[in-house]
Amino acid sequence: MVSHRRHVPTAHRGRGLRTVFPVLVLLVGPGCTEAPGRPPIARIALTPAAIIAHDNFQTEVTLDGSGSADPIDDPDRKRPLTFEWTIEGDEFRFEQGDATSGKPVVRFRGDRPATILLTVTDEDGRDAIATEHMRLTVQ
Repeated sequence: MVSHRRHVPTAHRGRGLRTVFPVLVLLVGPGCTEAPGRPPIARIALTPAAIIAHDNFQTEVTLDGSGSADPIDDPDRKRPLTFEWTIEGDEFRFEQGDATSGKPVVRFRGDRPATILLTVTDEDGRDAIATEHMRLTVQ
C-alpha cells in the first residue's frame, strides 16, 4: 500500500492567508493472488544406495518417496501427494510402477552414476524437489 500526503487549498480567510487541510490519499494495489499454504517436503530413500559398476540391469533398486510429506498443510497425511521421478546420467528400466509411483522399482545399466530427482506436488499445486545419486561400486 502506498500513501501520499497532499495539501489542498481552501477558501481565503482574512488578510490573504490560506488555510490548508492535509488530505491522505491511499493507493491500493491488487492483493496477493497465490493460494495459501506451503509446499510439501520431498524425500528420497534408495535401496540399495549403490550398485556394482556395469551391473547391466541385474540389481533391483527401490526408489522410495514415501517419506515425503506436507506437514504444515496436511499433518495427518489425509491428502494425497503426486510423484514424478526423473532419472539422468544412466540408462534405466522401471520394473515395478512407473515415473508417477510413490515407490517404484528400477534397474540401471550401471555405466555411470545416476542422478535421481523426485518432484512431489500437493493438492494445492505446490511442489518440492529432492535429489539423490545412485553410486557405483567397483568389485
